[in-house]
Amino acid sequence: MNRSEVRRLRLFDLEQVQHQQHGQEWAPHWHEEWSFGAIVQGECRCSVAGRPFLARTGDLIAIAPGIVHTGALSASTRNGAVLAAMFYVPTAWLRQSGLVTPARSGSFHAPELARQARELVSPDAVQAWLQQVVPLAAAALQAGADPDPVPSDAVRALVGRVQSAVLSGEHTVSGVARHCAVSRERIHRVMTQWLGMAPADYLRAVRLHRAKHLVIGGEPVAAVAAECGFSDQAHFTRWFRRTFGYTPGDLVHAMRQAGAD
Repeated sequence: MNRSEVRRLRLFDLEQVQHQQHGQEWAPHWHEEWSFGAIVQGECRCSVAGRPFLARTGDLIAIAPGIVHTGALSASTRNGAVLAAMFYVPTAWLRQSGLVTPARSGSFHAPELARQARELVSPDAVQAWLQQVVPLAAAALQAGADPDPVPSDAVRALVGRVQSAVLSGEHTVSGVARHCAVSRERIHRVMTQWLGMAPADYLRAVRLHRAKHLVIGGEPVAAVAAECGFSDQAHFTRWFRRTFGYTPGDLVHAMRQAGAD
C-alpha cells in the first residue's frame, strides 16, 4: 500500500507531503500555514470552506491558513496511479519573499507546474517552484465570487475561547460550553456555520494541532498522545493520520532527516 511521505525543509520551516494512496480521505481540518499543492496524477474531491470542487490531474490548489477543508484521493482511471504533492508554507516566508497571496482558496489548471511538483527535492527547487505558483494562484483566485467566509469579531472571539478551553484540558463539548459560559447550541451553531465542522470534530482537531507542535518540538509520541487526551497511542496515531495524511512516527522521522541535512 502506498503511503504519504512527509519532509521538513529547515531552510524556511516548510512541510512537504506526497500523498499517493488511492481512496485516502482526510477528516475536516485546517493548517496554520498556506497550503499550495498539485494533483500530479488522479483526482481529489475537495471541500474547502464548505465549497465542494473536483481537482484533476494538472490542477494546482491553494488553501488559506485556518480554512477548514477535507478531501478524498482517487485514480482518474481504473488501476491508475494517484499523487498529490502538497506544500505547507509559512506566511512569514511568503511576506519576506514579496509574494502576494490569493484573495481566496480554490484551484486552477497549470499542468506543467503540476508535473514539476513531483520532482522537487531540494529547498532551492521548492522555493523556485513557489515563486512561480503563488503569483499564478493570486491571479487565478482573485477576490469576487465565493470569497472565503469571514466571521464576525464575536465569532472569532468565541472560537479563540473554545481553543483555549480545549488546550487547558476541556475535551468535551459540554465542558467547553461551561468554560466559555455559552450554551452547547451556541457552540454547535458557530462551529457548523463558520468552520463547517461538528463541535466534537473541531475539539479533536485542536488537540491534534497541539499534538503536532509537541511532536515537532521533540516530545515522545506516547507522551504527546496522553497529554493531548487520547485514550491510547493507536487511537492517537489513527486520528493523526486521518487529519494530516501521515503518522506521528513519520513526522518524527522527517524531523530527524531535516536535522541531518
